[in-house]
Amino acid sequence: MGALYNPTAHAEEPRAGELQSDRSPSCQPAESATLFTLVAPPDIDVHLLSVLNRPGVGWLDGVMAAASNRGVLLAIAAIAAIYLWVKSPHRALAAVLLWAAIGAADLLSVRVVKPEVARVRPCKVDPARVPHPLGCGSGQSFPSTHASDTAAAAVVFSWAAPRLSAVGIVLTLLVGVSRVYLGVHWPTDVMAGWALGAAVGACLITLARLRYLR
Repeated sequence: MGALYNPTAHAEEPRAGELQSDRSPSCQPAESATLFTLVAPPDIDVHLLSVLNRPGVGWLDGVMAAASNRGVLLAIAAIAAIYLWVKSPHRALAAVLLWAAIGAADLLSVRVVKPEVARVRPCKVDPARVPHPLGCGSGQSFPSTHASDTAAAAVVFSWAAPRLSAVGIVLTLLVGVSRVYLGVHWPTDVMAGWALGAAVGACLITLARLRYLR
């Protein structure tokens, strides 16, 4: 991984698909200059990726793969929604808000933020040095939609079932870490996803309180 974590190592010979620094304006389109600060990984991304992106331990690979599996996460969301419908004092409202939070966070991440930022996934920046055992995924990197969706759901779940809030928080952290472990996201992609999802969940709860819980 050494070359990936040394931004100056290829300063004179940038790889295909990477944006050059704004120190070379003659070689860089004007519209891409505003994106460079997020395309080039900051130090925190470099260090955390080098620590967390280490697949190869059998049982841990399985856990991380499950934590990133959309089918598994949707099944968990369905179980959580049923639980809220039956056990939460907010009942059907809580279940609806859970799915609404997931949908809104997903839409904002995929359709609004990702196209604007256009950040390249680490496994595409340097596929030879960033292990990605489950493939590199499609689309852009920032923010992590897995992280935003699970954070939005966790906020609603924690509000509707506060005694089980730790479950939602732990799952959200596990999903976020799995995205870096599997090499498909930079750590700051995950952090941004968490922030976006938490904001979406909080906004929906506030709107529900204003409309239905007065």
